[in-house]
Amino acid sequence: MIADAVEFIRREVRKHLGVADDEVIINSARTLVEAENPPGAYICVVNVQEETALRNLPHVERRMGQSQYIEPPVYLNLYLLFAFEFPNYAASLTHLGKTVELFQSKRWYSAATQSGVGAIPFPATLEKLTFEMVNMNFEELNNLWGVLGGAYFPSVVYKVRMVKVQLDDTQTAPEITSIQLDTVIR
Repeated sequence: MIADAVEFIRREVRKHLGVADDEVIINSARTLVEAENPPGAYICVVNVQEETALRNLPHVERRMGQSQYIEPPVYLNLYLLFAFEFPNYAASLTHLGKTVELFQSKRWYSAATQSGVGAIPFPATLEKLTFEMVNMNFEELNNLWGVLGGAYFPSVVYKVRMVKVQLDDTQTAPEITSIQLDTVIR
């Protein structure tokens, strides 16, 4: 699911930027500080968190007329770094601005939003993706880029919500046919 989400995002960014397919790269930002890296837009996962607000979902579902026990899904928030290193610094800034423009104009994606002609198909393994820009102060930026290799490139971090992870492993649950109440006051 994570790989499907990031690949879908890569394809959306590439289409919006109007660059070659190999110029939007899913890779560690550490590759930016290497000598022989190709120019382009880099997308990398810098953090993964569980969305705790959606943790208390039911453990029993009705499937084909039978009760099935299944562990509820885990919803993840992916923190994605979009870093730009094109031969021309102005091009890097332009692509950074266009990426912010993309997620400002289209804050969420689902199969319904991707049904038009020419739209990139939304992965069947996902339900919905929502985008929220992460505001980082200088100290947080310094820490992030220090971990990634020390050099700063024009970049933005987005929190991508609603990546659902669930193993479809069900067990038959006993059906509840009656409920007995104890009405005796003790």
